[in-house]
Amino acid sequence: MKSEMPRNLNLDRTPNQSLDRNLVIPTKSPIEFQGHPSRVNGLTRTFKQVSLTCVTVLAIVCGATSALPAQAQFFDGPVDVLPPIQRDALRKGMVVVTGDRGQYVARILVNASVPTAWNVLTDYGNLANFIPNMASSRVLENNGDRKVVEQVDQRQIFLTTITSRTKLAITESNQQQIDFSLISGDLAGMTGSWQLEPVSVVPRQPPTQVLITYTVNVQPNDSTPSDVFYQIFKASLRETLDAIGQEISRR
Repeated sequence: MKSEMPRNLNLDRTPNQSLDRNLVIPTKSPIEFQGHPSRVNGLTRTFKQVSLTCVTVLAIVCGATSALPAQAQFFDGPVDVLPPIQRDALRKGMVVVTGDRGQYVARILVNASVPTAWNVLTDYGNLANFIPNMASSRVLENNGDRKVVEQVDQRQIFLTTITSRTKLAITESNQQQIDFSLISGDLAGMTGSWQLEPVSVVPRQPPTQVLITYTVNVQPNDSTPSDVFYQIFKASLRETLDAIGQEISRR
């Protein structure tokens, strides 16, 4: 004889409980089955197998979840953590410039070692040989990792040659960062840094690239129209980093 589930189910509930008409709730637990004992034993074995499978799946999921932080370390390099648009542009060899109104961040990714990139950035006496619109650059004082550098910038604006002079105090930090601040010159203020970070193309492999990040806060003097100054300065950042990237590749 085939076993059948009871057709009429009595629902134990209090007067304050609401019931969805589509819900079917058994009156007793555990469910009592009528029929041959072997069928009941077979169903019991099935429930045990399902329970074991669920426990196994749960263990696998928990194990995978606990391993996520370690896997995430594969993709936490200085380029990986940037927004996708910037990350893709850098990997295509483009210069990325963000910011406005005198506060900017410019980046470039170069195929080189950190020492090579460092030697180019700290070659103050030769910067004018490869950076556009830089007429001269010379070291006035050299005290190891602290220097004073004077730079002269010349550019053509509306058929007029504009010359800007700056004297900068520079502090170098172990081939990782160069901080600078304005001592005097034709600007109201200028502070910033160059940062070098090694990049591995393949996670956990030796680095073969360097991410160069230029951060600057610059303000024009009172005699310079600020809107024009900011526009020209921001455009020059792209030219400067592109020229530095080319010089690093050449060396």
